[in-house]
Amino acid sequence: MNTSFRKLIKAKEYTVLMFIAPDCPMCKTLSTPFSKLIDEYPNVQFLMVHSGMHYDPMEINMFATETKIKNHIFRDYNYEVATQLGATVTPEFFLIDSAANPIYSGLLDDRLLTLGNYKQQWNKHYLKEALDAILDGKKPELTKTNAVGCVLEY
Repeated sequence: MNTSFRKLIKAKEYTVLMFIAPDCPMCKTLSTPFSKLIDEYPNVQFLMVHSGMHYDPMEINMFATETKIKNHIFRDYNYEVATQLGATVTPEFFLIDSAANPIYSGLLDDRLLTLGNYKQQWNKHYLKEALDAILDGKKPELTKTNAVGCVLEY
């Protein structure tokens, strides 16, 4: 795994990742609620991961500005992080420990039914439930959901 990433995730006991692509509409929609989790979970690190070299830094900076994210964006140039975790779409969320072991992966919540089809109301908060469980010393009830999004091109 990428040495910089390995050092980065050792900063806190748990890290939550959101794999992003600047032109993915679902990434734009979900980046704000993802960013809001930073305030709710101060002892957890939140990072966005952009894999590959399909976008130049200006496009990524514009994405960050437009979505008003508070998170750092990690550039996974060679898909090392995406490959190790098995990321397949953007947005896809991962809760990992400081050794990069996945605890939860998949959807943020149940607002996305299918590609481009959003619910008006949602009540399942998969990532929050996994975070709450692990911070309470328990194993999350749900460790994987099938992420819906734009294909992560390797």
